[in-house]
Amino acid sequence: MRITLVMASCEDGGLEKHVIELANGLALEHHVSLIAHPRFKTWLSDRVALINFDMSGSRHNPWTKYQLKKKIQMTAPDIVHAHASKTAQLMSGLIKKIKVPCIVTVHGAKSKLKPYAAFDTIIAVSQKLAEHINLPSKTEVIYNGVILSQAAQPWEKNRKFLAIGRLNEVKGFDVLIQAWVGIEAQLNIYGEGEQLQRLQVLIEQLGLHNQVKLCGFSHEIQQKISQHEALIVSSQREGGPYTLSEALLLNRPVIGTDVGMMAEFVPDEFLCVPNEINELRRIILAYLCTQDPLSLYQPAFEKAKKNLTYTAMLEQTLLTYGRSLAKHKRS
Repeated sequence: MRITLVMASCEDGGLEKHVIELANGLALEHHVSLIAHPRFKTWLSDRVALINFDMSGSRHNPWTKYQLKKKIQMTAPDIVHAHASKTAQLMSGLIKKIKVPCIVTVHGAKSKLKPYAAFDTIIAVSQKLAEHINLPSKTEVIYNGVILSQAAQPWEKNRKFLAIGRLNEVKGFDVLIQAWVGIEAQLNIYGEGEQLQRLQVLIEQLGLHNQVKLCGFSHEIQQKISQHEALIVSSQREGGPYTLSEALLLNRPVIGTDVGMMAEFVPDEFLCVPNEINELRRIILAYLCTQDPLSLYQPAFEKAKKNLTYTAMLEQTLLTYGRSLAKHKRS
């Protein structure tokens, strides 16, 4: 099968990681082209044909759309798979001209859903996101699968917790830090970003410098997860998140806000609404008071092994491609 992936984003995050890993995996058995910014070349397998195209300008630029159509046609695809909202907007008016099945993956909740509706098939990265899209006849759920670089280590109730992500407003680390007042445990936050100085000042103002640490970026994040008792997600909104998959596959509990696919894996008693300091503190304290938290998470660990692995993601994606091709032939 000739598969063409399209990604307009050129940042460093979960979306980009997902697309690169998907391209590398599909290329083991199929002819894969990726139309994306040239900066991703170093992360791609030699089996993937990178079609250099900088789409960092306006998503409404007609010249960009024309050039994108030419790039897609040049790859002679059997199927085209777009990723995220900007790519969807660039492609939505081109789909009838491409004349092969076009699939889009929605990685996060968006207010403008019209561009997605033009695609033959929509992949949502969580059931909650699929319900938000509200196009059940053409929407399928495929969770972001992760590659584990190490085996799961024995769990220890060491009262050490971690949070991971870019230090920006949407990750809710300011809310998490404020919720940590009165918590007798260690919190380590891994990531870099524009809120670094603000969060450091907040930690000092609240007198939490002994309990809360901003640890910077780490290339060994799975190792860090294994060194902690549990992961805390404090985001205001999420698609996955990736870290949930990694933590559960490493047999580490996850607690936090009801975003993305959290409610599909995390027990209700350890979930709260986003952006609520007291609610987040409440579920953290509830977790700390639980005698045997690991036993409560066994169903989540088993479900993760079935749905959140890299292999499961590749298999489910290929099945979706097959269904989309069959449907396209019938129409």
